[in-house]
Amino acid sequence: MKSWTEFHIAIVYFAGLFIALTSSVLIVLYLRPFKFVINKLTEKFDALWSGGFISTIIIAGLLGSMAVSFRDCEGKYDYLLKSENATISKGLEQVSSSFTYVALVLGLWLIIILILSLVRNKSKMPIN
Repeated sequence: MKSWTEFHIAIVYFAGLFIALTSSVLIVLYLRPFKFVINKLTEKFDALWSGGFISTIIIAGLLGSMAVSFRDCEGKYDYLLKSENATISKGLEQVSSSFTYVALVLGLWLIIILILSLVRNKSKMPIN
């Protein structure tokens, strides 16, 4: 095959979106055993875990993958039609960007949970 068609580019693009969504859901499922610990830390803010935490991880994965543009500076994607290596590298860049966004969001949630833990433990400390 000498060059790819728009259909091949669409397959690579949507495969990147699917991998990003799947990895985000798998991360949420992996963190399910820690749900009790996080609920204990955030017992005053119960909606924080159920609504905010899960949705921000999934949205971060999808936004990370959609942040990669398959078009060049002129708004065309003809260079992808000529080179299948460029198309595959754009797909890998899409997945890599998704993982980066998810890692950043998980880091932000770690900071939020640590702050909530410190605030919760501050009230239990004796005052001198």
